[in-house]
Amino acid sequence: MNSIRRAVALSAVLVFLVIFVALSPAKDEPPKKPTDVPATVIAHLPLPQATGNQMLLQKEEGKQYLYVQQASKQGFMVVDVSKPEKPNLLKRTAQSNQATAGNLEMVTPKIAIAEAPEKNATTLTSSNHPTETVRVLDLSDPRNPKTIQEFDGVTSLLPDGGHGLIYLTNNEGLWILRYSRAALLEPAKKKKPCDSSSDISAMPPDCD
Repeated sequence: MNSIRRAVALSAVLVFLVIFVALSPAKDEPPKKPTDVPATVIAHLPLPQATGNQMLLQKEEGKQYLYVQQASKQGFMVVDVSKPEKPNLLKRTAQSNQATAGNLEMVTPKIAIAEAPEKNATTLTSSNHPTETVRVLDLSDPRNPKTIQEFDGVTSLLPDGGHGLIYLTNNEGLWILRYSRAALLEPAKKKKPCDSSSDISAMPPDCD
């Protein structure tokens, strides 16, 4: 009889322990690490104008600037993205904004070409293609582009980066512009000619 009572009491204790453990609050678990993703948003900057379909990056003295075309193509908004997490929209003057009207094409880190269709073309052409106003821009100060030269009624344009030249034509004939070509890469050092006494065991050898 006593053994039966002990068994009943032991069973009651076990049931109580199971219920207690089930109802007790779970221990604080360390937060799970976020799943790695290939890309994530790090910043968002509202812009004052509707945007077009062209963007360009320009570097100057350790700073990086992003040109964002306006939908009207009447200029570009300039954003300082040197710190991508904190983009900063720069204030523009009306003159610098007008200089970048149209589509931009980078020629060198400091020279760009802005092409804008003319509303009332007066140039006589052999085709129905509209003429353009072309501005050659100085981007030495990326925040404030300046117009170096402006040509109206342009029918064709050809930059020649290999020779630092720009060719363009309009009703006045052919124009050829020369610009300074900034070295984008450090020139390779000249190596001494290899001969029989040269140590060419190293790869690559320090001679030609």
